Amino acid sequence: MSELGDKGWVNGGHPGGCWVSFILCSPPNIKTDSKTGLLRFYRTYTQNDLLMIPKPSKTRENPLASLATDQVFLVNLSDNGLLADLPKLERSLLMKTCEPIELKAGQVLGAKDVTPMVYFLTGATVALLVMDEHRASLAVGLLGSAHAVGLEQVLGCHNPTLEHRVQTAGAAWCIPAPLLQALALDHAAILNAISRQLWLLVSHVASFAASIQTLDIQARLAAWLVLSAETAHSQHLSLTHEHLAHMLGVRRVSITLAAGQLREQGLLSYSRGQVHLLNLPGLAQAALPN
Repeated sequence: MSELGDKGWVNGGHPGGCWVSFILCSPPNIKTDSKTGLLRFYRTYTQNDLLMIPKPSKTRENPLASLATDQVFLVNLSDNGLLADLPKLERSLLMKTCEPIELKAGQVLGAKDVTPMVYFLTGATVALLVMDEHRASLAVGLLGSAHAVGLEQVLGCHNPTLEHRVQTAGAAWCIPAPLLQALALDHAAILNAISRQLWLLVSHVASFAASIQTLDIQARLAAWLVLSAETAHSQHLSLTHEHLAHMLGVRRVSITLAAGQLREQGLLSYSRGQVHLLNLPGLAQAALPN
């Protein structure tokens, strides 16, 4: 392995003559520890050699293909709550087998995966939707950095009526479900974490489903916006009226009317798909049953 070059990266040789360029470091303005570490992934790398990350199937899109040549993709394993709670050994095993990926808004997870995948969210948020026989949808939950998507695949379960759609673009870690299943069978801490996460998801969906039965459209919209802000850790959201109508299972005009009423109350502002939440406590109050 050579010395640090002029551009600040370490070059490691490959038996086949291919070179890998990467840095294993922590930026000075980000607090971290030896348990997690930070990886800066550059445009040029060989996936077989980089921390033993499994080589993707030829049918899968390169997760870094959409990044600019000089853009740094910064990921931290402990940015996901489920992974952060694992013991050091199990977290290290997953760090060696997970692959960093950038999720795009509107992307349906699992739709094009040849092998079932599990996604540990770090920056993205993902809506859980239930579909009827006519493919009409209704959101029954929103997942963020405390959650993982696709854990049911580890148990060999699949429900075609459920869809995971990315609401807020951002980073995640992904791992083939069969590989995570094998690790879970060998490490009780991983299996316990998956079981706990699935139980929390059931509770989340149950609470959300109950609110749908008791709230009008304005209150449901307020509740979804509050949940979106809390999950994305931001009061500035990129959400169109069409997207919100899709999430709540209503017509777009209903969202326009409800959003207009919330704006008149000074709770939010919006323009061209950008929603600014001006009064989060007020929105939370508006989300309560009348």
